[in-house]
Amino acid sequence: MSLIKRLWIAAACIALVALLTAAGTNLWSAQRYLENELRIKNLDAANALALTVSHSASDSVMAGLLVSAQFDLGHYGRIDFTAPDGRRLVQRERYARPAQAPSWFVRLVPIAPEPGEAVVQSGWKQLGTISLQSDPSFAYDTLWTSVRLLVALFVAGCVVLGVVGTLFIRGIVQPLNRVVEQAQALVQRRYVEVAPPSTLEFRRIVEALNHHTRRTKELLDDEVQRLDQLKAQYERDPVTGFMVREVFLRHLRAQLQGAETYDHGCLVLVRVDNLAELNHEVGRLQADALLRRLAALSREALAEQEHVLYGRLNSRDLGVLLPGRTDLASVELLLHAKLRNDESLSLLTLNFGAAVYRAHTAPADLLLVCDQQLSGEQALPPADAAAPRSAEEWGRIIAEAFVAHEWRLVRYPVRGPDQALLFHDGMAQLRSSVAGEALAAGAFWPWIQRQGLAAQLDLEMLRLALEELGQTADALCVNVSFPTVCDENALVNFTALLRAQPGRAQRILLDVPESVAFNHFPAFEHFCRLVLPLGCRIGIEHLDHQFGHIGRLHGLGLHYLKVSRALTSELLHDLQAQGILRGLCTVAHALGLQVVGEDIDEASESALLYELGFDGASGPAAR
Repeated sequence: MSLIKRLWIAAACIALVALLTAAGTNLWSAQRYLENELRIKNLDAANALALTVSHSASDSVMAGLLVSAQFDLGHYGRIDFTAPDGRRLVQRERYARPAQAPSWFVRLVPIAPEPGEAVVQSGWKQLGTISLQSDPSFAYDTLWTSVRLLVALFVAGCVVLGVVGTLFIRGIVQPLNRVVEQAQALVQRRYVEVAPPSTLEFRRIVEALNHHTRRTKELLDDEVQRLDQLKAQYERDPVTGFMVREVFLRHLRAQLQGAETYDHGCLVLVRVDNLAELNHEVGRLQADALLRRLAALSREALAEQEHVLYGRLNSRDLGVLLPGRTDLASVELLLHAKLRNDESLSLLTLNFGAAVYRAHTAPADLLLVCDQQLSGEQALPPADAAAPRSAEEWGRIIAEAFVAHEWRLVRYPVRGPDQALLFHDGMAQLRSSVAGEALAAGAFWPWIQRQGLAAQLDLEMLRLALEELGQTADALCVNVSFPTVCDENALVNFTALLRAQPGRAQRILLDVPESVAFNHFPAFEHFCRLVLPLGCRIGIEHLDHQFGHIGRLHGLGLHYLKVSRALTSELLHDLQAQGILRGLCTVAHALGLQVVGEDIDEASESALLYELGFDGASGPAAR
């Protein structure tokens, strides 16, 4: 039984006891008062009647007339006129029932006043005795009316007390509800703090829970920072802050193998031709300072570009990977303008090589083209680098796709350690009548972004997913882009579609990219507050570069993390990467999050991931 019900039962019992006590006391007092008043009335009336008879009655007939007249005029139950020898000279009696009081009330509260007696005399001669008993019916009516009034006032008082008590209890329960919500959040491994209430007992509980929450968050933040530092030491070049060669090539292979996000892009290599001479002439420390400056300016030159990856391939070669970009001329122009016009880099002799790639291009072929340009040879494009479509052609393809509803949702399973199905990943596909082929998301997604249609595509994919859920009992995951998360109008349309089908919405999972979730955290937090109450599950996909910010997710109520393929591609042979991922699983599980590996190719890789603590895997190994 809830505390509120117990409080109301206690209040009702107290009110009932108070009513019975008040009614009993009132009845007893009123009964004694009325009996006393009737006794006095009886005595006064008897004396008055005896005095009248003494002065006016000359015989028994006249006395009887006076007694009858008195009886008829007053409210009497009985009047007896008895001679000195005990003979009853006159007797009048009335058997009346109270007009209002019920019989059970008369039996419950009997009113029996003492009769009034007076002596009738003529001079010194005693003529008889008058005994007079008043009719108590009016007393019962008066007492019954007062009891009813008492009960009515008490009921009215209880109603007022109930209204005031309800408001008062709500004031008490409100902080209690916050305590319950905080406790439930802790059970769900969401670490939230609430303001301590004014009630002393609740304040102690809340302060204890807040202290536990802060302590847990501190421990998790420390662990996250340790993992982030370990990952930075493992991945980052200490001089430039770029990825080391192995990690950069791992990301390059992941981009070339997967076409879910971008099926094309470009790679730019920047070579410092005179690095050996600089080390000899100005010293290693000064040369490293120039390299740091070169790295910083490269980042500044491409600061407005999304998803750019930087790596140091060897002592003198820096690599810049730009997924989704094929305009090499503009990219090289940005780098040239920033690097060659900066006086601090005047000591560096820089050389550039660049190549465009398509999905499934061999990494060795792409690097070979860049090396040929760096060495001054005639460079051929990679074997798989087909000629891209023009912007006008993409405009026709996408416009027709929305008009003719040519979008499709392709499902891929995500399985757990026992090969049980967790949910399906839903990937967007365009079966274009204009292009005459089925296009993966990586082909059309950059053009969807450039035309500002990302939110419209998200809405279309959600509509398709809800339709699919009408034919299956499995859960289905769809991607959510930056406009849907950060644009209020797009979010309103998105949530309205979910509210329209609440039963199916509970089987929808929403993937938010890592860059959107952490780089636009206030908007992402607002998105979670609106969408999670609709029953959906929300997770972060392509987790890779934001390890240090995982602790910020503790109060959002997220459900899972999807780890980028770039972190797991060489897992079988990299013990340090295994340690990092094991620590990630520990932190994620402490936050109540599942961990899923993306695009796992082999069963041996998925088996190792499960040993490290992963909860699921997608890709060929899960099919």
